Amino acid sequence: MNLQDYVTASPVHGHTEEILDCVHNGILAIDTGGVITVCNKAAGHLLSINPEDVIGKKLLKVIDVGQCTLSRVIATGQPEYSLKIKVNGRTMVSNHTPLLTENKLVGAVAVFQDITELERVSSELESVRQLCNRLDTVFGSSFDGIMVTDATSKVVRINKALARLTGLDDSYFVGKPIEDLVRNGIFKFESVTAKALREGRTVTAFQYINPSKKEVLVTASPVYNDDGSVAWMITNLRDITELNQFKEKLRESQMKTALYHAELSQLLKEKIRHETVIAESKEMLKVLDTSIRVAQTDSTILITGESGAGKEVVAQIIHNVSARSKGNFIQVNCGAIPENLLEAELFGYEAGAFTDARKQGKTGLLELANKGSIMLDEIAEMPVNLQVKLLRVLQEQEFYRLGGTKTIKLNVRVIAATNKDLWECVCRGTFREDLFYRINVVPINVPSLRQRREDIIPLVMHFLNSIKEKYQVEKRLEPGALDMLEEYRWPGNVRELKNVIERLVILCEGNTISVQQVAEQLNRSPKRPLKPVVVNGLLPLKDAQEMLEKDLLEMAMNRHKTTRKAARALGIAQSSVVRKLARYNIKSVQQWTTSLDI
Repeated sequence: MNLQDYVTASPVHGHTEEILDCVHNGILAIDTGGVITVCNKAAGHLLSINPEDVIGKKLLKVIDVGQCTLSRVIATGQPEYSLKIKVNGRTMVSNHTPLLTENKLVGAVAVFQDITELERVSSELESVRQLCNRLDTVFGSSFDGIMVTDATSKVVRINKALARLTGLDDSYFVGKPIEDLVRNGIFKFESVTAKALREGRTVTAFQYINPSKKEVLVTASPVYNDDGSVAWMITNLRDITELNQFKEKLRESQMKTALYHAELSQLLKEKIRHETVIAESKEMLKVLDTSIRVAQTDSTILITGESGAGKEVVAQIIHNVSARSKGNFIQVNCGAIPENLLEAELFGYEAGAFTDARKQGKTGLLELANKGSIMLDEIAEMPVNLQVKLLRVLQEQEFYRLGGTKTIKLNVRVIAATNKDLWECVCRGTFREDLFYRINVVPINVPSLRQRREDIIPLVMHFLNSIKEKYQVEKRLEPGALDMLEEYRWPGNVRELKNVIERLVILCEGNTISVQQVAEQLNRSPKRPLKPVVVNGLLPLKDAQEMLEKDLLEMAMNRHKTTRKAARALGIAQSSVVRKLARYNIKSVQQWTTSLDI
């Protein structure tokens, strides 16, 4: 039986249409005139056409010429393969082949294959490939060492940074249990990865790598399967050797900085002592030290102390050594300005705020002190209604001028000063309690001159030099005159001392100021009443004075043992006690010092 007879006798002969409809790929054929002769179901589905409706119709009336090139195949007689076309959101590959019968062109056939899903999968695979490449890049370029282990604790992969940290290539790691790295001495301490795998949680600990002598911070984190079991362990190793070195250098730098600050503070203190304030006593040195330290902040300060003790000088020091030294330093005596004018002076006023007000208004002292400091002396004398406005300035750093509606912002440090007990004023109701707490952030008490007698002689020398420069007059004091100045109680403090010295220089004739002249000046100031001294017989006044002085010195030394305590009991300077002990040959200073040490 020949082939033609076999085909004719075959059971499927005559079922060509059914066979074409069973094919998954779309098949579309045309004759040489461009008329559609074959269109199976798959082609109709892919091209969104009804096969029965298009048979016998021109191809160009059914399909866009850009989507099908069968007409071109008819014209050229050449096949066209793997043509990618898009129809209705679908991506297809089409092969166009000429149809020949007995070597005569009778038409052309197109076979379509839907590759939409394949394109989607291919796109996803490309995305995954790109992601893997990026992850590989991150993995390889990370400065930290990274190690991946499986659920059995075998090392799967390490990056270059880990090899650099350990000084070992991946042959020492990949395929080997993590515990072997500890047993082989690569890691000094317990494996962090093994512990994290065993406990099923992230673990962080320090590790030491023996080959490279590196300190590292290790973090091992588990990656879980869908069922919650550990699939992988990702271990990160960060070199902290340099970090520890930097930490040590930072600590050394901080220590040096603290030392430099201390030295700078000391130099600043010495500079202030020589140029601004006389401070030899430990009490005044403490005030000076506190002033320098608090000057580095913007805290509100309350300076207390008797009148004339030097509160203004301390306030000026705080301003001068602070970051605000380039700004204004404004001093306001709250007790010297009438109550009805104090508000206008402090806060200023707008034009026409009240009768007789300036047409252009006036800038207040607080504004003038902006970016600087303002000292409110005798703050206890401030009226209560102004205390409320001052409290707002301290809390909000803003205020209104008199008659104004615009808020004025401030950047000013307030230094309050008083010679009164402010808390007593609070209890009497003349000073607001909330304002007291607001200004009493850093209290500084300036001791009276009688509490720091070591400063009296240096102050006297300072005032003598100042008067010499001012009046071109040079005077000196007798030793006894210095003792008398040291023993005096100075109720007017430094201000009184300065005035007395200036008066002595101006009024006393000659180049030497005598004891008698000092006594005459000091008698003008009230003295503390003394208990009467009993005299049993008549003797020269000078001898009586020496006998009494000697007895008092011996009594003080026997009772207090040290020259400092004796000086405090006698109300004179320690230097005077030392001189008088030597003068009367009362037990040497060295003996008293030895007695003190014992």
